[in-house]
Amino acid sequence: MNLRSLIESYYAKQTQVFEQSQGFQYLVSGVADIKFYDEFIANLCKTHLKSPQILAFLYAAAPPSVANQIQHNMLEELGLDSEGICHPDLLRKLADAVGSDNAKQAQIEALSQAELYRMCSEPMLYGTLKELALSVLLEVTCFEWMLSRLSGKLGKALQEYRGLDQDSLEWFFHHSEVDIRHAEEGLDSVINYIEYYNFEHEDLETILDVTFRENIFIKRYFGEIALAKATEMLA
Repeated sequence: MNLRSLIESYYAKQTQVFEQSQGFQYLVSGVADIKFYDEFIANLCKTHLKSPQILAFLYAAAPPSVANQIQHNMLEELGLDSEGICHPDLLRKLADAVGSDNAKQAQIEALSQAELYRMCSEPMLYGTLKELALSVLLEVTCFEWMLSRLSGKLGKALQEYRGLDQDSLEWFFHHSEVDIRHAEEGLDSVINYIEYYNFEHEDLETILDVTFRENIFIKRYFGEIALAKATEMLA
């Protein structure tokens, strides 16, 4: 299996488990109650609000062949590219659409910042910064890969079953359009990063296994309890 196929196989497995999960099926079938939809939206906002800062970290660690693309993605997230669409603002608009008041939105912002704080404060699992950055890059690009395939489906479910209009769901439909390109560019970035830093195949597989030892989408979007149930079902 070549390098690209190896990495994409991990992304595909993560996405498949997420799509088949109870939480995802509740969302897209309409059997979930309003509270479930709104908790999903809050978790999604918490997950992605600090994406520009994550990309800034990756930009600092990026090799020359990757730096321009990550810089472009970071500026796009901030709305500083030609399209001028600030992605965190799209998430805030989404939270507002489900009735999140100022206190609730402040809580989401604080939880998102707390997650960033945790990432920076916990002991590193890896011996070098290049290994840590690769793990982060793998997770970021895996999200792009999944969103390019499922964000449109999620957006339509929220439109039909939560009663949200297309404008408030712009984050989902924007990602279903642009992340097809981002997903391919993301894979290119990962491969270039691995080759630039001369990762051994065995070390790469270890980082892949650690990064994707649990389903990152279920964990981020549905929480630890849902993750534990999904993990138990797969055992």
